[in-house]
Amino acid sequence: MATLEQRIYDANRAKEVLENEAYIQAFADIENEIIEKWKTTPARDAEGREKLWMYLAMLKKFKSQLDSTLQTGKLAQLEVEHKQNLLQRLTTW
Repeated sequence: MATLEQRIYDANRAKEVLENEAYIQAFADIENEIIEKWKTTPARDAEGREKLWMYLAMLKKFKSQLDSTLQTGKLAQLEVEHKQNLLQRLTTW
């Protein structure tokens, strides 16, 4: 299991990616391309449609993983701050 510091570091890296304009545009372009191909795929091409659905699911899973890393880091940061506050209270008490 990663340390609190590692989770915070990973979250900061995930945030850099999620907020990066190039990533945002690339994600949207890929997502739109998959959806457009899916729309124009003949109904009889069930295998092709299934592959496109899987591509879209994997793309969303990738983004979900980055979001999860970011949220985990936020929780780790709160835990660090809580521990620091407790320590500060103990030293002043």
